[in-house]
Amino acid sequence: MLHPKLGRVMNVVYYHSVVFALMSTTLRIRSCRKCLRLEKVSRAYTTYSFFVGIFLFLNLYFMVPRIMEEGYMKYNIVLQWNFFVTLFLRAIAVMSCYGTLWLKRHEIIQLYKYSLIYWKRFGQIMKAIVDKKELLDLQASLARIMVRKIILLYSAFLCSTVMQYQLLSVINQQILLAFCARLTHILHLLCVKMGFFGVLVLLNHQFLVIHLAINALHGRQARKKWKALRSVADMHLKTLRLARRIFDMFDIANATVFINMFMTAINILYHAVQYSNSTIKSNGYGIVFGNGLIVFNFWGTLALMEMLDRVVTSCNNTGQQLRQLSDLPKVGSKMQRELDVFTMQLRRNRLVYKICGIVELDKPACLNYIGSILSNVIILMQFDLRRQRQPIKDRQYLLHLIKNKTKM
Repeated sequence: MLHPKLGRVMNVVYYHSVVFALMSTTLRIRSCRKCLRLEKVSRAYTTYSFFVGIFLFLNLYFMVPRIMEEGYMKYNIVLQWNFFVTLFLRAIAVMSCYGTLWLKRHEIIQLYKYSLIYWKRFGQIMKAIVDKKELLDLQASLARIMVRKIILLYSAFLCSTVMQYQLLSVINQQILLAFCARLTHILHLLCVKMGFFGVLVLLNHQFLVIHLAINALHGRQARKKWKALRSVADMHLKTLRLARRIFDMFDIANATVFINMFMTAINILYHAVQYSNSTIKSNGYGIVFGNGLIVFNFWGTLALMEMLDRVVTSCNNTGQQLRQLSDLPKVGSKMQRELDVFTMQLRRNRLVYKICGIVELDKPACLNYIGSILSNVIILMQFDLRRQRQPIKDRQYLLHLIKNKTKM
């Protein structure tokens, strides 16, 4: 059972991923029959994925125009170094993303097959336990969250496009080619973030469905309630393993995405500093779209981290929902045994998302992320203050030399 709105939104995410070859194989979706199957392993799509990856990697060469010589970065070494660091991180992101898809292609296809089997198996079980209206309301709310994320991503893309076009000092073939190459990479990062957010929405859906199932069992007056609880426990364990499998498989690719998001936020804020001190000239449109870029970029980043925290929290807080069944006045021996098994399972298996097994992403990490961005921007501002004072000192030194020569 899938709400039509959530199905349409996930189709948008799927086709974005297919266009940028972010999947190891395509799916066959038939809405009339409500059929979702894997297509046969297509060599044509594999070849297409290879050429998309090579195209994005070669685009990095065209992203280095003559802007270093005659653009707004000409007299600012900090902007130049930021540009080259961003270029290097983009190269790593492209290699890690498509390298994961090529090297782990068969594993990813097996993951797709397992996910489809999992969805069909537990879909029928949940349909028999969870109330239909509650399930559809949950899916509609997740569809609205996904729509907001897509709007944020494309709003940031629009503002970034306008700002980068305004920063062009001259318009020629080389500059326009570099401009188009940048937009291509921004769209690629947009699709990667959209796909990751879509996966998080599906995982959050499954954990919240488990919560609904536990609440439904609390008010259920059936004799074989323990069998339904066993199915719910099995679904929770399989969903947890599925989430871990997804996080582990795309660990390096997701790590490079977060690093690129970090560097992009620093660049945006540092450019805002340049606009505020009139180092870079701007007009009314530049101010409006520049502020919009800052707002939409940080809003989208926080939305992604919030959804990741929701998935982890909804998985680990299942025990809070399970306490409702423990408080029942009459619990049979079989039901008590299933409750004990489910409780022990929840204690032994907790979901944690760590980047490369080092940095755990949660709410405190999100605050540290924002704090690190602001700290780095403040450090870069010190170079601006030093660079602005240096010409004044040189001018005073020249005036002093001129005065000494006139006295002599």
